[in-house]
Amino acid sequence: MQTPKVLMLVAVLSLLAIPACDVGQVPDSGQCVLASPLTCSKLTAVQQNHRPRIIFDTDAQFHGDPTTARLREQGAVGDQYALTYLLLRSDALQLLGVTTANADGGSIDDQVSEVQRVASLCGEGGIPIKRGAVGSYADLQGQLGNSSFDGTEAVDFIIASAHVSSPIDPLVILLGTKATNVALALTKDPSIAPNIAVYWTATDEPGAAEETNLLPAYRPGGSGMYNILKDPEAANFLFAAPIELHLMQLWDVRATPTTQPRFATGTPGLGIAQAADLPCTGPRVAPVDFPDGSEYDTAGSYAGAIYGTFNGNGWRSIDEASVAVLLAHPEWAKSRIITAPYYDLTAAAMVYPASGTHQVYLYDAIEGTAIGTNFVDTVGEPFISCEWAE
Repeated sequence: MQTPKVLMLVAVLSLLAIPACDVGQVPDSGQCVLASPLTCSKLTAVQQNHRPRIIFDTDAQFHGDPTTARLREQGAVGDQYALTYLLLRSDALQLLGVTTANADGGSIDDQVSEVQRVASLCGEGGIPIKRGAVGSYADLQGQLGNSSFDGTEAVDFIIASAHVSSPIDPLVILLGTKATNVALALTKDPSIAPNIAVYWTATDEPGAAEETNLLPAYRPGGSGMYNILKDPEAANFLFAAPIELHLMQLWDVRATPTTQPRFATGTPGLGIAQAADLPCTGPRVAPVDFPDGSEYDTAGSYAGAIYGTFNGNGWRSIDEASVAVLLAHPEWAKSRIITAPYYDLTAAAMVYPASGTHQVYLYDAIEGTAIGTNFVDTVGEPFISCEWAE
């Protein structure tokens, strides 16, 4: 006869053995039928309580921004890759939700639906997705007293999340788009400033995006310039705000000047061989339909497919995903302090003052090779907590 102590031990062991959540039935068919179906990993108490809490502010869109003249941005992959990494590294990163912004004058539904699709491929289809601004900071800042305005959901979500944070445990905002949502949140409630840390792909060589001796598709400058130009007033507000601000430039076709980061082992990105390893990696889920009629049942398959949306030279920057990786592995980069830059609206160029009282952080000595490798490895061997499973 089993004693009460034995029965209690059996009960405890059985609780430890159950999955973190029920993810539902995964069909035994599809493109990646041999891939392992989604299972949930159980967070330890240390993992649960010591992860940076993150909001991802994104303009992710299926096949990128069709309005830009630069081919790299038409087929941008950084936002989708960043979201994938954030959800597949839930042992180290806690994604609270996703705020969206539209940067091409279209419908915010383009961003919401793309985020929903990518999250579903990662087994976290229930992640909170908040509609953000389509308009600009200059147009919207006077509407903040209204009960509803363009971007209300995203702005209020940022403010609410910041209020349960603190200067020693700040809300991390990975900003992969124009600064509109964050600038509006800080304007509506300035008291949140000490409680947030913003990581933004938004710095560039002065005037790089405006060079006229090159065709638009081939002009240098990283994705950060795109984010600035989509709402310069919001960018300048953020550059001047009393917040902890970390900046990153990700790629450039020329040697970078002293104002820009030095890469220790190459710019973060993926080559053809690494991209070829992505299809059918990640857990298998029920097929997710995309606007062109295609469907995917692993996150890696979609990541591999969109790698080819830019017909470039066989190497692609992973943009915002680099910042996501560095949030999990801060040891793969250093930071140096620079005087806060700003965008000169008259000269249409970034300005990097030699000195000033307001300072920001700039990523430096970035281990680009390690970042790209870790992204691929994480898609292949993810940790999925299923905190946002549907």
